[in-house]
Amino acid sequence: MKIEKLERALKQMPNKALIRFVKKCVCKALLGVDGTAGEARVALDMVYVECSRRGQERLYDSVYASVSRHPERCDIR
Repeated sequence: MKIEKLERALKQMPNKALIRFVKKCVCKALLGVDGTAGEARVALDMVYVECSRRGQERLYDSVYASVSRHPERCDIR
C-alpha cells in the first residue's frame, strides 16, 4: 500500500466510497485476511483523519461499530 497514493485517493473519495473503504478495512483488520491486518489498521487511521478533516467522524464510527458487531457480514474479495 502506498501511503501517499492512499492519502490523495481519500481526499477525492465521496462519502459513499469512503464508507465502503472503511468497511473493507475493518473487515481485513478484524479477520486478518491474507496477512493484511496491519496495513488495514494503518489505512483505518488515515481514513479516520480524513473523516475528521471533513467533520464526518460519525461516518467512520458508525461503520466501524456496525462491522464490529456483525463481522459475519464481511465479504472481502
